[in-house]
Amino acid sequence: MPVSFEFDGRILVLRLAGIYPPAHIRAALVAALAEPRSRPLNGVLVDVSESQSLVTRTLGDMTSIVGFLAYHAAAFGNRVALVASSDVAYGMVRMAAEDLRTAGIAASAFRDGSEARRWLQPPPSRDASPDANAAR
Repeated sequence: MPVSFEFDGRILVLRLAGIYPPAHIRAALVAALAEPRSRPLNGVLVDVSESQSLVTRTLGDMTSIVGFLAYHAAAFGNRVALVASSDVAYGMVRMAAEDLRTAGIAASAFRDGSEARRWLQPPPSRDASPDANAAR
């Protein structure tokens, strides 16, 4: 399936592979957010590393997809990590990340999925720090 989703703990992972229309991205996000296990989420990781469609997208397509992500951002913690492997795709997701940040969403582009996952993890709780435990 060209556009699929899975949950990696509290991260929603959208994988875009091969050739697909923008409507499939929207449908996958809506389906994922309808799942009971989608709450609460730390963020969404959009992996376009295997996408053949991304480099054919128009500015209008990209603006529409960014707007759709922004509209639903509260459902995934207002955090989006975009992963791309090729230089062209990476440049495109960097522009998309900038558009998301302009919309008030924490967004960043990555070349490595594990780095993106680390970025999406919440910072350690202050209660979990050794100093906090010593003060009790």
